[in-house]
This record gives sequence, structure tokens and C-alpha cells, in this order.
Amino acid sequence: MYTQNVREGYRMLKERRFFRWLYESTRLPFTPLYGGLPVKFRTYIGEQIPYDPNITTDELVEKTKTAIQALISKHQTIPGSIWKALLERFDKHKSD
Repeated sequence: MYTQNVREGYRMLKERRFFRWLYESTRLPFTPLYGGLPVKFRTYIGEQIPYDPNITTDELVEKTKTAIQALISKHQTIPGSIWKALLERFDKHKSD
């Protein structure tokens, strides 16, 4: 399962020095984010990974990673753009 446009909907501030200093001073995890932008989120469900009792946990992990990466490659535009994601929200011609 993969959700498209999550990075475009919620962003984190780029200035890291100040927040690094704040973390080092207080040891409280400050990571300000902004967002909740009205971009269109689409969740894609990939192909089922069939149960096989003969594979190891590591092999299952690799199958899962490969399947998720295939979904990302197929459905996500890289690099992402907040403006494109916002325009997709109002595009009436794009079919799902």
C-alpha cells in the first residue's frame, strides 16, 4: 500500500541549525512541520504477496521492499511539486 502526494501535503522546515541547537540544549525533539495542504491523496494497493512457508523473513522483506518501490516508481512524480499536487486536486480530466 502506498499513498501518493504525502510529502507534498505536509512539509518540514529546512532550517536545521537552529532546531539542532534547540535539540542539543533541551533534548526535546522539535521538528516543526507545516502543511495540511489541500492536495489530492491517492492510496494504491499493490499486488498481493502470496504466503509461502518456505521463504525466510529476509526474503519476505525484500519482496515487500521491491513491491512498495514499484508502486512508488509507478505513481509518484519525482521530484515532487506542491503546485502540481494542488493542481491535481482540481483537475477534472485526470482519470484514476
